[in-house]
Amino acid sequence: MIAYIDSVSVQAPGMEGWEPACSLLRGEQPYEFAPLSKYAPAFLPANERRRTTDTIKLALRTAEACTAGYADEAIAAMLTLFASVDGDTAISAQMTTTILDDEPMISPIQFHNSVHNAPAGYWMIGKGNQQAASAISAGDFQIANSLLEGVTQLDDCHPTLLLVGYDLPIDPVIETFQPAMQPFAFGLVLSLQPSPRSLAKISLSITQQPTEQASHPLLGDNRAAQVWPLLESLANHQNCVVRLPLSKTQSVQIHLESL
Repeated sequence: MIAYIDSVSVQAPGMEGWEPACSLLRGEQPYEFAPLSKYAPAFLPANERRRTTDTIKLALRTAEACTAGYADEAIAAMLTLFASVDGDTAISAQMTTTILDDEPMISPIQFHNSVHNAPAGYWMIGKGNQQAASAISAGDFQIANSLLEGVTQLDDCHPTLLLVGYDLPIDPVIETFQPAMQPFAFGLVLSLQPSPRSLAKISLSITQQPTEQASHPLLGDNRAAQVWPLLESLANHQNCVVRLPLSKTQSVQIHLESL
């Protein structure tokens, strides 16, 4: 399975944008924590813009940065795949807390935002995209499954796909179920064929061997950070071979060839 990476974006504290992230990925400067700046998805109608949560905003700002160099019609023609292990845990925490009230009243807006594909829905509305949109959650096996899903969706009729991987720390109401981590999101535009935009070629193959993944030194147990070795190679214009866990018994081996 082969695809081409045509665009990349990163959004995280201290890494707001691909260029700032590259300085860190290349070892040119040490990591310095800095809160993400305020963001409002201006491409959304006012009503939808007011309803977005921190999780949705992180996903949308990453998607918007990744497609910044594309024409509106090109963005509208892309398949989309939003990948998050936990989804919007702040909304989930609010809803589960409300259920315990004597007279539980769950906001329809909260319920709307609680579904796992809510960011994809906002993106499609704002960008006028009527192509297929997917949302995926695969726990410890997040990035291998996300990349595999994204690459296998590409075909002659749908030659480009926007992949956005993101997660925030779990809400304090239920944080005991997850180790500490930092917010992190990345975006990739994958294409079926090479183009002047292409940054790298990736080849994916499934191996019948397990792979252990350690916590990231900066981002903790944010599973979106499993993509970090690929980002390092992209930032340094280097080839690499990375193996990521697909299941308890299988892995995806990724050959990245810088172009």
